[in-house]
Amino acid sequence: MNETASATDYASLALAGVVQAALLVHRTANGESIDPKAEEALLHSIPTHRADSFAQVFPDPAAFGLGARVAVEALSGQAAAPEVLRYALQLIDLAKMLKGIPQVVEKLGRLLDDVDRQDPQASQLASIYQQTISTLGKRIQVTGNPQILQREESAERIRALLLAGVRMAWLWQQLGGRRWHLILRRRPLLVALQPLAEPTPPGTSP
Repeated sequence: MNETASATDYASLALAGVVQAALLVHRTANGESIDPKAEEALLHSIPTHRADSFAQVFPDPAAFGLGARVAVEALSGQAAAPEVLRYALQLIDLAKMLKGIPQVVEKLGRLLDDVDRQDPQASQLASIYQQTISTLGKRIQVTGNPQILQREESAERIRALLLAGVRMAWLWQQLGGRRWHLILRRRPLLVALQPLAEPTPPGTSP
């Protein structure tokens, strides 16, 4: 995908990003391994709020293949972890709430201006999430292994991924995506997401 990619292409990538963030939150909370490339793509997308083009947000579309695959499976009616779907929908709701509170949007932008775009740190992103998204009055209750959730490192990673998920949901809505599309426009979404979806590696599952 290059600079000539359509808004539909980038909307599909953003939706894949929402699902990918939700999936990595779920895996982190349960002590499962996560793909470093998939996580890096999400975290690096956060401080691109002043990017000149969507291509700068998605320099490597293939890095969102995991999210695209899980999104395709979910939209096709295949079994998926209910927590992943819940997180994805809540991220979309949070992004919509955020749009309605300009002062939080402005604060978020200022905080993100101080993030190193080349090397964003999960601890800093987690702090930004707490200072902004957590103040919206609707928190995402992450469930998983209690011992893992109590670790500061895990908590920071989860908050950073949630911030990435809100970033992706914001972009998806900016490009015309709406929550009801997930029900009434499944076919067009599947058609758009399918080329992005990576094949399922042998012996693995979402």
